[in-house]
Amino acid sequence: MSDAFLTAVDEIDRRILELLMENARTPARQIAIRLRNEGHDLQDRAVAYRIVRLEKKQIIKGYETILRQSVVEDFEALYLKFRTTKSIESLVDQVCNFVKELPNCLMTATVTGNWNLLVLTAKDESGKKCERQIIEKFCEHIEDYRVCNLKFESINTLNMQSVMI
Repeated sequence: MSDAFLTAVDEIDRRILELLMENARTPARQIAIRLRNEGHDLQDRAVAYRIVRLEKKQIIKGYETILRQSVVEDFEALYLKFRTTKSIESLVDQVCNFVKELPNCLMTATVTGNWNLLVLTAKDESGKKCERQIIEKFCEHIEDYRVCNLKFESINTLNMQSVMI
């Protein structure tokens, strides 16, 4: 977590953020009730004020609709190694731009070592994956690739969000 994030929020703010990440539409009244049940003496208005303050500090940058991924939550990592016939940076940019348009691709990252790029994907509702589309589109530039199944055991969403801030 960044130092700016740590100094900007206290324990109660963190708990409010956790509750909002569970359901961003939770009213301040319900959050206050949960906090009181956990031993914090806060009224509805105080919770609402804290939420507004977190928004003004841009710790809460907005609220979004997140569509449910597959019930199975099957993720894969696609590692790509490119031939050096073309600028690797240019090729990485092309793949990243292509991947942005694919609905079940979650992220790309450059990698050091034997691989040039990592693409994190998820199955869509019908079980379809997008690795094949990427490999077929860029096959003349790919020297090697590996697909590894990923199963996330636990994710600390508060820490993940603070890293992304």
